[in-house]
Amino acid sequence: MQAEEIKKRVQSGSVTPFRRPEQGLGYNEQLFSNDYPQACPVTQRVILVSPFPSEIYELVRDLSVGCFDVLVFHHLEQGLRNALAADLVIFDLTAYRGSEEVSMLTRRMLQDLEDVPSLLLVNETMLAQMDPSLMHLELLVWPSSPHEILYHVQRIIRTSNHRPDSGALPAGGTSTYKDLWIDRKKMQVYRSGIAIELTKTEYELLIKLLDHEGSVLSREELLADVWETSFMGGSNVVDVHIKSLRKKLGDRAANPTYIATVRGVGYRLAD
Repeated sequence: MQAEEIKKRVQSGSVTPFRRPEQGLGYNEQLFSNDYPQACPVTQRVILVSPFPSEIYELVRDLSVGCFDVLVFHHLEQGLRNALAADLVIFDLTAYRGSEEVSMLTRRMLQDLEDVPSLLLVNETMLAQMDPSLMHLELLVWPSSPHEILYHVQRIIRTSNHRPDSGALPAGGTSTYKDLWIDRKKMQVYRSGIAIELTKTEYELLIKLLDHEGSVLSREELLADVWETSFMGGSNVVDVHIKSLRKKLGDRAANPTYIATVRGVGYRLAD
């Protein structure tokens, strides 16, 4: 919901500026039930920048329960440096009082974010004081209910074209490529939230291609890295395992989504 509508609702005396979704959130409704804990098959990364994180600990808790990995930074510079590795960046502006200070911080954020989707936490008093040129931004009046938080965070991520920079993630953490999500610690690959059962060799082939970020890897290089041997001897072992990997990913050599063949050389990530 855009800021102009929020402002109208606040001025009219509405207690909750955001419209609650008419239907439940499905999977997240189950996450907040008291029946039993639900494991998260896939998580997305949210960076939260707040000078006083203890004041919004409920937000960290609700996002964590909603299957988001939350990284909290006290300082704006830390959050901006790590922003490209996130699906969404949330800035807590509730601690700031002056409208000029808020406008300056907001413009700084937008200048440095480079298309990374963002959400600004504000209080109701701020809305009447905000610079009109910033009223098109995504705002969330805090405090808010867990379901409203998750609804708007999910909507912003879903409607954005941003893909986190997997190269900015720690080597032992997670990576994303198109609709694939890779948990490197568990050596597990998911597509659209569904686990794909790969062999160790298939997994290592995929990781090698991901780590080279679209560069071509020859069959000899893959053989040396994955099988730790330089012997080819007419063997098609690399091609056989790539074919099996493609099949499990639902990929086709003729029209590749994930792995492209470079004829006479080897393989690379598809465009």
